[in-house]
Amino acid sequence: MKKLLTLLVYGLAAALIAACSPATQQSPDAPAASGSAASGTRMVKDSSGNDVEIPAEVTKVAPTIGAFSAVTAMLGASNKIVAAATSALSPRFKATYPDYEKANPNGYDTKNVEDIIASGAQVVYGPGTLTEEQLAQLKGAGIAFVAIEKLSTVEEMSQAFTIIGNILGGDHQKKAEELVKLYKGNVDDTAKRTASLAGSDRVPVLQLRAEGNEYSTINSKDISHEYIVAAGGINVAADFTATGQGTGLVVGAEQVVAWNPRMIFTLSQESKNTILADPALATVDAVKDGNIHVCPAGVYLWCVRSAEGALAPHWLGKILHPDLFSDVDMAAEVKAFYKEYGYQDLTDEATQEILAGRTS
Repeated sequence: MKKLLTLLVYGLAAALIAACSPATQQSPDAPAASGSAASGTRMVKDSSGNDVEIPAEVTKVAPTIGAFSAVTAMLGASNKIVAAATSALSPRFKATYPDYEKANPNGYDTKNVEDIIASGAQVVYGPGTLTEEQLAQLKGAGIAFVAIEKLSTVEEMSQAFTIIGNILGGDHQKKAEELVKLYKGNVDDTAKRTASLAGSDRVPVLQLRAEGNEYSTINSKDISHEYIVAAGGINVAADFTATGQGTGLVVGAEQVVAWNPRMIFTLSQESKNTILADPALATVDAVKDGNIHVCPAGVYLWCVRSAEGALAPHWLGKILHPDLFSDVDMAAEVKAFYKEYGYQDLTDEATQEILAGRTS
């Protein structure tokens, strides 16, 4: 009898402890998240400050743009990318992060909502290129969508890196904090070096892209505008408005001649050759002087909304005001960046390939 009473007491105590302990499992009434962890869910904020519920442990993600696949990989999560903007991923990206192709062997593409669902992604994130119907499909499949819409300034890009780190969680979150610190630090350092320049000493600059039979440029709403200003330049197209895709604003040769930039940077060697060979641009100072530069490109382009934009201000500064950046060794900076975020030691040859930019 004594033994029976002892067992009953222990059983009652265990029941009371269980009843008083807080529940860790997701409520049965909450929407199921694809592949959600047994411990439940957590909340993250999108770029507008809205709360989005995601699985507590995120192991499968689908960035909607190539730049965010690069950021995700740089934060150490290439093995979590199960769908991506596949056409935007360069051979260097795939070679640098071989785990990506293991995670997405079927090449699931985020432009196709059926692909996203088939990939088993738990969270999709990036600019809101999905329709309301597609968002409803994702929700019905238990897949969270975190909108990251604001990508035009250093602060907005830093916020984007932070959000991606928050989605990935754990050590990835800390890695994102380190990336933001480096990114902001390089922009601030560049701006400090050029702060005392008089207006007349600042170089008129134009980002000009040759695509098909037309040119396009960027105004003050593009992230490269901040890089130009920090590096001691003047974006001659800052107030320009026109039609175009994304941040590329279509511009005619006549307008480029009127702006007469002293330095032009573009996104590929092919584009540079087109600009140099165009008789309509022959009187432009940058063309006459051959002062046209190709933006470097690693796993992604530097002069767009990318994590490697952390290196762009110093690169531009060395071109525009070499005397103010004489101590900056871009090859060393590239190697250090890839050591930390590409998880590899670059050869001298690979470093120079990155600094030379894309051929087309």
